[in-house]
Amino acid sequence: MASLAERYQALLRWAEAAGGRLHPAVEIYHDEVTKGSFRVKEAGVLGPDEEIVSLPLSCSLSFLNAIAGHPSISATLPTTISAPPDEAYFSTEFLSNVPPHVVGRFFLMQQYLRRDNSPWWPYIRMLPPPELMASVLPVVWPTSDAEFLRGTNAYVAVQEIRSSLKKEYKQAMKFLPERFQYEYTRPLYYWAYCIFTTRSFRPSLILPDAESLSLPCQIDDFSILLPLFDIGNHSPLAKISWVTDQHSRTCTLRSCQPYSARQQVYNNYGMKTNAELLLGYGFIIPESEDFHNDYVHIKTKANPAAGDLNASHIVALRPLSHRRSVVGRSRLLDPEHLSCLPVFSHFQDTLIAALYESIARHNDTTSDVSLTEIMQGRIPPRLLEEIIDALGTKLTIDLEEVEAHDPAYEAANQNQELALLYRGQCKKVLDNALASLSNAGP
Repeated sequence: MASLAERYQALLRWAEAAGGRLHPAVEIYHDEVTKGSFRVKEAGVLGPDEEIVSLPLSCSLSFLNAIAGHPSISATLPTTISAPPDEAYFSTEFLSNVPPHVVGRFFLMQQYLRRDNSPWWPYIRMLPPPELMASVLPVVWPTSDAEFLRGTNAYVAVQEIRSSLKKEYKQAMKFLPERFQYEYTRPLYYWAYCIFTTRSFRPSLILPDAESLSLPCQIDDFSILLPLFDIGNHSPLAKISWVTDQHSRTCTLRSCQPYSARQQVYNNYGMKTNAELLLGYGFIIPESEDFHNDYVHIKTKANPAAGDLNASHIVALRPLSHRRSVVGRSRLLDPEHLSCLPVFSHFQDTLIAALYESIARHNDTTSDVSLTEIMQGRIPPRLLEEIIDALGTKLTIDLEEVEAHDPAYEAANQNQELALLYRGQCKKVLDNALASLSNAGP
């Protein structure tokens, strides 16, 4: 059996044979902390404007491959998208009735089952195998591990995702022949979900002519796997750019900062909170002197009659004006304008605005005020008091919920340790925000 290093080298040779490239000063490195990652070689250096890795779209794997050249599906696709052999096509009934993101997962399952008969096998054999999925994402954690998240908003999200996955799988299997039941199992579907969730990219960011494509769905109704490209680990502070050349159809990850010998070379998945990283990638970023990524998400309910939409807002560990609140500041409607009442300093401005609109509507108070005026407290005192009370009530309930479900025993594995770290930071966020509210004064 090939070692992990040999499989990484086979993946690199496969990508290079298709026209891909890894910077000669960069290597694929693996340890127990970073897992697979890009790293500058011992005697190497990476400049501030250099290509880390490039990959032709012909190597990508997604829903597009499942429909490319299909005799019954009319679509205008990039010419570089690889079509499967005729015998590997899913039926027209399956493709017409199953959502694109689910089709993409089934296509990955199919290629996994084809093993070395699949054009993507050098990539798939490098992925974490289905039998090792129990430690990847909270959604596939054993129940005893997921219980360590109970009381947090992440636990609620895990239950919702699990329910959706069960429904998606059950619905999709209705449109496959009965013999497929023994190969396309639910655990294998969960594996495909984990692979796409942790490693995929949005098509609108990757396909150079996404607007002009004729697809049977919206461009971001599915996601795309980019072999080799996806090895780069996440840093929210990494300065990078993704570019897909219109003519060569090659996607490139370019560094916008220098790296010296033996430094890990990062990708940047975007401004994601620890809750989003935990659910989508299975890790969180610890607090440091220069950065914190701890936020609690709060949802507000929609009032369709008033034109509202369901929305999620964040509460931050530090004031959003703090230099460490990088991700939080990126969520503000106006990140450049941070002047607000100290009592609102830990809250996303959209949450304060939503509460103002809801309370003003309830009180039949109509006034044309700006977001700046709301955040600075230049509103009727009674409205300001009700907003502060509503925030205090919500945060107190959330904190009590977390504390009421604190595990009765110590962590026994890495999943449980990660969950304890996450719930501890949730408490810290809620405590800090409540302290700011208690200091509101008259």
